[in-house]
Amino acid sequence: MPKQHRKNSSKPSKAPEKLSKLIQKKDKARTGKKTSYLNINANSIKNKERRKEIVRKQKLEAKKLKRLQKLKEKHIRATQGEETMPKEIPRTIENLRVIDETYIKEEDKEVIKNEEMDEFASYFNEEVTPKLLITTCRNPKSKLFAFMKEMQQAIPEFYYYPRKNFHIKNIVQWGIKREFTDILVFGERRNVPNSLIVCHLPNGPTATFKITNVVLNKQIWHHGNPTHHLPELILNNFNTRLGHRVERLLASLFPRHPESSGRRVITLHNQRDFIFFRHHRYILDENGKKINLQEIGPRFTLRLMSLQHGTFDTTSGEYEWVYRPDMYVDRTKSYL
Repeated sequence: MPKQHRKNSSKPSKAPEKLSKLIQKKDKARTGKKTSYLNINANSIKNKERRKEIVRKQKLEAKKLKRLQKLKEKHIRATQGEETMPKEIPRTIENLRVIDETYIKEEDKEVIKNEEMDEFASYFNEEVTPKLLITTCRNPKSKLFAFMKEMQQAIPEFYYYPRKNFHIKNIVQWGIKREFTDILVFGERRNVPNSLIVCHLPNGPTATFKITNVVLNKQIWHHGNPTHHLPELILNNFNTRLGHRVERLLASLFPRHPESSGRRVITLHNQRDFIFFRHHRYILDENGKKINLQEIGPRFTLRLMSLQHGTFDTTSGEYEWVYRPDMYVDRTKSYL
């Protein structure tokens, strides 16, 4: 016979009682000491070994005091409610981000009008479907092909053509004639994938990304295998005008109508101008509330190096944005 779960009793929880006993015990142990090391001025001690010992004990006592203070706060929240002592929001670089004039608020009418007439309007109006032409740098090595093979499994409508000795400008013209919507050029350095050029056809824009931290499917513990279903897409935290341009460029690489039966999802998460690419399979529990994830791969990070008006042109092209190292001296400043 299977064991039956006990029903929730109407008795009050014993957690606050246990917390109060633990606090009393720690308070008693602290007040029972004759001296507190925190009151000693370690700089006045001339003996080096004795001074190091006092400093060590001061750190240990301060740590115990901090732990005791957290227990008291937890006890107050448990007995009097969360409203009496709300938790402090941690100070992170993301929370301290500088909000400038390029930051887009919700439902900005000017941005909405611009996006209705930009280069990606035909994709979002479902007038075209993505068709990607993929190629590489000259003389690609085996690791780049392994990376591209996994990208082909992640991105639908992926057509590979060898680069041979063709210039990217000629490839762009060839792709426009054959009604491709985007060209992706993968590059490598020292046998490691390190760059990506995304050129939207026929009128641009063209973005250049740096690729780092590449982890392939076989290197991921307990990885899954992809299916042929069209993936769902999550684009997160692109909050500026430049960020919206990059977001719409990346969104135009994927089909508009995913197949949810495949339970495949691709996430492009922007954090401090680093775009993290993740590919997962998910499954819901019986109640439909909890989600379990299994990573498929590949896993890598993108960083925008430049965004150019029109198609690829390094000589006479007009750039919307170009990366410079001095842009990120202030770590709270973000551009996407």
